[in-house]
Amino acid sequence: MTVDLLRQLRLGDNFAWETFYDQISPELRAYIVRLGARDPDDLLGETMIQIVRDINSFSGSPAEIRAWSFRIAHNRVIDASRRRKSRPIEVQIDTELDSLPPQVPLAEPPDTEMLSDLLQGLTPDQRSVVWLRYVSDLTLDETAVALSKAPEAVAALTYRALASLRRSLGQLPAE
Repeated sequence: MTVDLLRQLRLGDNFAWETFYDQISPELRAYIVRLGARDPDDLLGETMIQIVRDINSFSGSPAEIRAWSFRIAHNRVIDASRRRKSRPIEVQIDTELDSLPPQVPLAEPPDTEMLSDLLQGLTPDQRSVVWLRYVSDLTLDETAVALSKAPEAVAALTYRALASLRRSLGQLPAE
């Protein structure tokens, strides 16, 4: 995202909005689907409406709008879940975790269908972190913004999710 595109969005330029939508909507929709939303197209629409409404109050840089958009999508999914009266599972952060061991990347990333099956064994927060970090390619800090969590919490979730995935792939012994 460029400064000029952000300025055009704030001015309400239709072409700028079409460009922005074409760039971000496939990723947002995929993320919304991955979170298990029942009506991903409706939630994508709600997300985009919220982005349009709030673009003038967005105070970040053009580079940060992507993470901000994912946070809005994440919040729309949570709101929809609450409306259905079934809250997402909250994961407790291990407060005794002094430091995280270095992360070793998977030897080869699994294909999307295999990844989808593997992700079902993770908690909802772990699924979100894996999707945002490794599929949507957000940084640790961008993922923290998108999920409204501290970077340390995202790092811990990432570590636990990858350890669980490695166990599922037979790369680590079961605990």
